[in-house]
Amino acid sequence: MDLPVQLLRQGVKRGSILLSDSFEDIDHAKFFAVIGIYEDMIAGFFFINSRIHPIVQAKPEQFAMQYQLRKRDYDFLRYDSFLGANELLTRPVSDLIKTMINGQTSIVGQLTDGDLNAVLEACRKSKLFSAKEKRQFFY
Repeated sequence: MDLPVQLLRQGVKRGSILLSDSFEDIDHAKFFAVIGIYEDMIAGFFFINSRIHPIVQAKPEQFAMQYQLRKRDYDFLRYDSFLGANELLTRPVSDLIKTMINGQTSIVGQLTDGDLNAVLEACRKSKLFSAKEKRQFFY
């Protein structure tokens, strides 16, 4: 059964976790979290990774934005993982919905309230994001 676009749009909100294989520069499906929505853009696309990349480990500001997600809190995770909240990627909501309609992207969960609040607070304090980005996406 095809879901109406409006219903899909309602499912994409702050804290939604999605699985998608629609990323051109990544050769496999990735989990990511939506951290903010502003006008017609979603932001965050904070990828969930099984480990922290060594390049990120060498950069203190970026390393500080690796937030651990526990498998016990997320059924879809195979093991404890890290939400890489160190780079803010944006995409039009309409583009994301198109990938949901064609089956490339699906909603798999929601960040726990505790994890979402901790990530938002860390983003608000981070020097990695501009004041404008913080206002638009983290409050």
